[in-house]
Amino acid sequence: MPEPEPAPEYQPVEAGGRYSVIQRVAALGSADYARLVERRVVVVGCGALGSAVAGQLVRCGVGAVRVIDRDVVELRNLAHQSLYTEDDAAGGRPKAEAASARLRALNASCRIEGVVADLVPNNAKQLCAGADLIIDGADNLETKLLLNDLAVATDTALIYGGCAGTEGSMLAVRPGRTHCLRCLWPAPSDAAARLTCETRGVLPSAVITVAALQSTEALKLLLDLDTSTLSGLIRIDIWTGVMRRVPTPAFQSAGRSCPTCGRRDFSYLRGRHATEARELCGDDTVLLSSPTADLDLDRLRRRHRDNPSLRALPDCVQLEVDGCRILAFASGRTLIHGAGDLNRAKAVYARHVLG
Repeated sequence: MPEPEPAPEYQPVEAGGRYSVIQRVAALGSADYARLVERRVVVVGCGALGSAVAGQLVRCGVGAVRVIDRDVVELRNLAHQSLYTEDDAAGGRPKAEAASARLRALNASCRIEGVVADLVPNNAKQLCAGADLIIDGADNLETKLLLNDLAVATDTALIYGGCAGTEGSMLAVRPGRTHCLRCLWPAPSDAAARLTCETRGVLPSAVITVAALQSTEALKLLLDLDTSTLSGLIRIDIWTGVMRRVPTPAFQSAGRSCPTCGRRDFSYLRGRHATEARELCGDDTVLLSSPTADLDLDRLRRRHRDNPSLRALPDCVQLEVDGCRILAFASGRTLIHGAGDLNRAKAVYARHVLG
């Protein structure tokens, strides 16, 4: 094992400097804070967590931040997504566009890029190319596990985050040195995929807490602090005021049996679990196919039972929501009418059919 690099020499704090209040924090020790200006971060998903973490990192002085999101701002986002305004919602502004404008206003010295895109297996490497760190702000399990594959395959650090209801969790992944998501959850359950803000709601305070944990781990990684300073898997319940570090097995033993770290089986990156979507000609309609084949129509009926537009047939559920008409079939195929474009259709599908 190679000798660790010597710690950087202590950098004096400039009195009254923009970041001096952060640099004085004892836990940063002798870290060279000036390194942040050279770091590039990609934030995937700019909803609740993504927008909060991106704002914190830009305020800290990270050199370049790219935010990627496929959705538009809606009025219901304003309660828990920190970068958006009523004007953004009224205009249906793309989140990546609105977020990048707000981030530039926070720190003009940071290079900010907003990308309106749906991150999927065939563009993930390109969209995250050159990143020193990937922040998981995704709203669905499929994308989170795709990011995990991408991080391990390209040896790029990743910080996972998730929250719903009053609870949340966070894990920093340093490929080859710490557990990845699939070390801990080799075969994620369908139930876990459905634990989302759409089904359980979310307290803004839970979002802020998880985002604070993510951005703190981000500073450790971006400043090249020792891996031993990382917190591991953290779970919080903001309602009860409980935060705990979840015990995990030794990385060496877990890593050998991990589908991603051990067997290098990047099935999410290869697209084996991806939702398929295509626009149908001339009808503002998108056809989507579930990555898990059959849809659970009974669950879908129960979920939307209070929606007056719900029409339940033996092999089909029809409803109207978010200005769209949804027809979901037991075969796993779903039609979304009126979304306006492919990206919004996929967001509506993730939120109201899979969520």
